[in-house]
Parts: sequence; structure tokens; C-alpha cells
Amino acid sequence: MHSNLTINIAKRIEDLLFEKNMTQYRLIKITCLNEKTVFDIMKGRSKDVKFSTITNIAFAFGLSLTEFFNDPVFAEDNLEY
Repeated sequence: MHSNLTINIAKRIEDLLFEKNMTQYRLIKITCLNEKTVFDIMKGRSKDVKFSTITNIAFAFGLSLTEFFNDPVFAEDNLEY
């Protein structure tokens, strides 16, 4: 079973892709991340997402980490521990 946090990270990325009118392919090109890494995150197949990966993705959207995580999807009542 994957953590709710991992699922919420995928949801946040999905929302940002929509907001920025960006494709996953474009995100992969900007971040230089492995295609499989991004697809696994988005499909919920990633057990843990590395901090460096989240940082890279946030910066690709022009966001700081604070801005990336400043979203209702990461509100305490939306996370399981």
C-alpha cells in the first residue's frame, strides 16, 4: 500500500500540470527526470518520492517547496500517518 502523501504528491503534480497547461512529457524534459520515475509517481506506483525529485518538480513549475506544499491536498486532515 502506498502512503497517502505519495498519492497527494501525484494529485498536486496533476493539478499543476493542468494549471500550467503542461504535459507530463514536458515536465520530464524540463526536470531531466527518468520517464519511469514520473509515470510511477503519477500512477501511484511509487512507494516513496525522493525529496530531490519533489524539489526538481516544484522548481520546474516555478515554485518553491513551500509553494508546492502550500495546497489543500496537503492539509493535515487529508494526510494519513
